[in-house]
This record gives sequence, C-alpha cells and structure tokens, in this order.
Amino acid sequence: MAQLSELELLKASRNPLRVIDDLYKEALEGIPLKDEYIGLLKWYGMYPHINKDGLEDKKYFMKRIKLVDARMNLEQLRVMSEIGIKYAKGLVDFTTRQNVQFHYILIKDIPAIFDLLNSVGLTSRMASGDGPRPIMTCPVSGLDNSEIYNVQELLKSVDTYFDKNDDRFCNFPRKFKMGISGCGHHCANHEIQDVAFTAFKDDNGEVLFDLTIGGGLSKSKQIATRAKKYVKAEQILDVSVACAEIFRDNGNRDSRNKARVRHLLNDWGIEKFVDEIEKILGYKLLDGEIEPEISSFEDRNHFGINKQKEVGFSYVGFATNSGRVPGEHFVKFYEICKKYNAGGIALTATQNFVVYDVKDEVVQELANEFEALGYPYKPTAFRARLQSCTGREFCKFGITETKEYAKNIVVELEDRLKDFNEDVAISFSGCTHGCSQPHIADIGLIGCMMRYEGQRVEGYEILLGGNLQGVNSRLSQKIGVKVPSNKVVDYIVSLVDDYKKDSKGTLRFKDYLASIEPLNTGSDEE
Repeated sequence: MAQLSELELLKASRNPLRVIDDLYKEALEGIPLKDEYIGLLKWYGMYPHINKDGLEDKKYFMKRIKLVDARMNLEQLRVMSEIGIKYAKGLVDFTTRQNVQFHYILIKDIPAIFDLLNSVGLTSRMASGDGPRPIMTCPVSGLDNSEIYNVQELLKSVDTYFDKNDDRFCNFPRKFKMGISGCGHHCANHEIQDVAFTAFKDDNGEVLFDLTIGGGLSKSKQIATRAKKYVKAEQILDVSVACAEIFRDNGNRDSRNKARVRHLLNDWGIEKFVDEIEKILGYKLLDGEIEPEISSFEDRNHFGINKQKEVGFSYVGFATNSGRVPGEHFVKFYEICKKYNAGGIALTATQNFVVYDVKDEVVQELANEFEALGYPYKPTAFRARLQSCTGREFCKFGITETKEYAKNIVVELEDRLKDFNEDVAISFSGCTHGCSQPHIADIGLIGCMMRYEGQRVEGYEILLGGNLQGVNSRLSQKIGVKVPSNKVVDYIVSLVDDYKKDSKGTLRFKDYLASIEPLNTGSDEE
C-alpha cells in the first residue's frame, strides 16, 4: 500500500476493520507495521505498549473502549469481561474519562474484538485520536434523585452528530474534550473540559446550563473560563458544534504543545470566543453573569447505597483501588449483576464505578458481594479518591511504575492511619503529562528520577492543594519536595501527623495542604 498520511488513511477507510485487516495481513506476511498505520490506530483507541527498553512495542497494544454514557448494560458487561479474559491477559483499567482500557491486545485479535463490540452496540471508534473524545457525564444520569436534569438524550444526540459527521470532525489540531452534566454533585468535572455544559436551576426554576470553555490539565494546565453565558437544553448541540468548528478551523496546527482549546482561548480572550460562537449560531445566548453554586471536589461522588428515582430500585457506588480491575473480577462483576438482575455498571470520573437498577430487596446482598470481592461501597478516605495513570508499565512517557505501586500504597495508608477519615484526593502520575490528574488532587505525586543517599532512584515530586469548585478551583502547587518511592507512605503519614499537631487554623486537611508554602530549594531531578 502507498504511504499515506493519517488523515488520508482515515478518510479512505471509515470502517476500522478494513484498516485493521490490512495490518493483520501484512503482519502475517512478516511485513513490519508502518508508522502511518500505527498512528492511525489511535482513532480507534489503540496505542502501542512499550518494551523493556522504553520503546514502542508494535506487538502489543492498549485498547480503549468508548462508553457513550459511561455505562455498560448486562450484555455489554458480559462481552467486555470476555474480551478482558480472552484477549487482554486479564488486565483491565478504568479511566478518568469513564472508559475501559484493555492491555496486551494483538493485531490479529482485532477483528474478533470488533465483532464482539459490534454485537452489543459498543465501539472504540473515536475513543482516542485528534477528534471529539467521549463526553464526560454523570454515571447515574436519569437515575439519581438529586440530579438537576437528565442529560442522556442530549449526550447521545451530540455524540451521534459528531459520529455521523466524522469527515468534518476527525482531524482537529488535537483532542477535543467535552462535558455535559445535570448532576447535582457536579461529578463530571466541568472545570477541566475544553467545553462543558453544567445544569442548574434559575430563580424561576427553569433548567439552564452554564457554559465553560478552555479547561484542561497536562503541562499547560488551567481551569476553564466561564463564558458568562447560559445555554438552554435545546441549544447544546448547536453550541457544541460551533465550538468544535472554531477549534478545528482556528486551533494551532504548528505546535502540538499549543494545540488545545485553552491555547486558542488565551490567544483570543473569552469575549472573542463567545462572539465567534454566536456568529456561527446566528443568535445571542442568554447572559449569565452569576455562576451557579458548585460542589467542591470532595463532595462529587455517588458512593454507597442510594435510592433511584424509580420506586423500588437503588444504585450502589463502589471504589476500586487505583482503577485497575483484574480480568477475573471483571467477570465476577457480570456474574454478580446477573445474579441480582441489576441493570449494569457505570464508570465515574475518579476511576470508580456504580451498579445501577438494583431492586431494593436485594441491594444489600449485592453490595456485600462486591465488597467481599474487594470493592467497598463505604471506602476509606484514601481509597475513595485514589487515582493512578498507566505509568511506565505500558506508557512510553512513564518514568515510574504507578498502578501496582499505588495499589500497595493505599493499603499501607489504610493500615497506618486507621483513624483518619477526612476527605483526601491522592493521585499518582508516572510523568509530567499528569493523566491521573495530580494537578487537581489534594496530594499529587509526579514520577521523576532523583538522587537519594548517593543513588539515582525512582521518586515522586510532590504537589499539594488542588481542588475543583467552579471559579474557586485551584491547581495543586509544587512545594519543592521530592520523595523516593519507598518513602512516599512515610511522607503522607507525616503530613497527617503535622496537621493533627498544628492545623495552622484550618478546619480541613485539604485546606491545610493548600496552606503549605513551597520550599525555596533547587531541583535535584535528573
């Protein structure tokens, strides 16, 4: 085949199976996979693993599956658990964007995996790549008694529009992340999305959506800016498309480091960005000077047994440990849900999950079985909001190993700080890209190499004091401290002990962390 660009390949083949089949045939013939093909795979949620030398290994891939509404019904859960066991060596991760990642995927197995996904209405198409990513939302939209608005139909209409018009929206300057949520707890984290719509009720009881633009983390992190415009439910699709067109046509294509919505927003200013939206719409949006009341990050959860809107049904929120679920547990998820005739599971923005549509008379038994499996519905402070990226185990950017490391850390913290029950978000990231969101955590740990006792060892740079709460959000700050990986537990325990001895006038541990002043020291990172 002729050498084509990623975009040309994507336009030439809307059906991923056709591209994958070509890859498979060439692999069988012993022909190395072309870099153009490898790059194309990201549009279908696939990235090469790395080998022991830190280089891309074109034998194994990570594969991300797109969950349009963050949910898997029973049949979808059955198929996903089958993929995890049969094709992914039993290694399954839940992501901060409410998707499932499989590891150790072989090219030769892709056709079979696609057949399985298609059989239950799932896809990995546009799970990654430089296009619209899966839209963040509340995992219990339409179910939760406290929600402001059921956004499920809105969410599906926006996703379907982008999917059907992929020729217009498949080649952005970089990825495009959205959030649409009617959650009363604001669990979709609108402050870190490129474009987000957050429901609230005005003084007359009418539901509107507050529009925010230009949020995001990684190296060029910033909190989204309020557009000071309110959007009606029926306008969300039009505004979403307008924002996508603006980014597509005006985003920076010369530098990937400056190719996100936030960089365009910073170049233009929010007033010009809004003017461009309204120009495309052909009408003015409602003025919205006042920000709705927004929940703080520690209150954004759906843990425990909760009554649903439908009488006689409940949902249960459970915690994982760093977002990793062994394949055999994933199978048990299905078996337990089927045993109690539950609707399925939904993923949260904190690498946790919810089991929904559980009959009240069996909900406690279901909760007990998941807890016995290792997934508590009343998690400890350390487990509830622990997040971890893939780390060096599979990612070419990873400096430190994170997943299994973080799982052990939380167990040690639970053992050593049994009486500590304040909310605390802890995030482990294997590199400065911060995919596990250390920049909004109370305690963020970013992997690095450092000198300790004359040796070059793996360590973590410490960031403290992050939080999400609308315009009052704050990014965590480096404090000039790096800790060897084998001393991280001691360091966190010391933070708690210091807080107990002298809280510096703060009432909460998270506020104490935010009050810690950075040390004025040089860097010892290599």
